[in-house]
Amino acid sequence: MYIIKYLSIVLAFIILDAPYLYITKNLYAKHTQTISGKSFTKRYYSAIVVYLALALGLLVLVLPHIRKDKLSNTVKDSILYGGVFGLTSYATFDFTMHFMFEDWDLGVSIMDSIWGGVLCSLVSIVITIVITLLGISYNK
Repeated sequence: MYIIKYLSIVLAFIILDAPYLYITKNLYAKHTQTISGKSFTKRYYSAIVVYLALALGLLVLVLPHIRKDKLSNTVKDSILYGGVFGLTSYATFDFTMHFMFEDWDLGVSIMDSIWGGVLCSLVSIVITIVITLLGISYNK
């Protein structure tokens, strides 16, 4: 059952992240051009590794802490645990880039870190509701 939950989380990340990536693609392209003097390279296998790592973190570190007794508790816990996980994960990358590259935009780091918190909260909510509706245990 872990593999089904894990792959479901990966899929939820891809689906929920796609609109943000589409909306912000020109912003990131512009900043990449400013920093490197080149357009950014799309290495899709790297994106898959990121989603696999985030899904593993959510499965192991976040979902076990989310209460499933009431929708309001699910939402609160997802925002708390999923949000903190996403914010810290994304902020680690974003502010490391800001530290390393003079032209890395602080606003982009802030925006993307907040998105990480929102995204992981949303994925946590969706996956918890789906798992609960399907009667799947977190522990199997």
